Amino acid sequence: MSVRPYETLFFTEPNITEEGIETLVSKVEGAITRYGGEVEKVNRWGKRNLAYTVEKYNEGFYVLVDFKASPEVLKELERFYLINQNVLRFLTTSKPN
Repeated sequence: MSVRPYETLFFTEPNITEEGIETLVSKVEGAITRYGGEVEKVNRWGKRNLAYTVEKYNEGFYVLVDFKASPEVLKELERFYLINQNVLRFLTTSKPN
């Protein structure tokens, strides 16, 4: 399979603990590396205002992860996001080579 660069951005509820963020980030990294992906950079943006209310929240804790992986990893990552109750929204996009 071809390996391509991607970035995934997700946010959680704003009152999540620092420990909760670290656990979540390590699980995202695990979902990427489990199928041969490689995490390049994790950028914790912190709390930011949301453009609109999401599940009664007006702000969220944002995390951006840059990684390289095959397309199979994207399915695993999406599955992880959908079953994790702490992740309010997510978006994964491919980056130009």
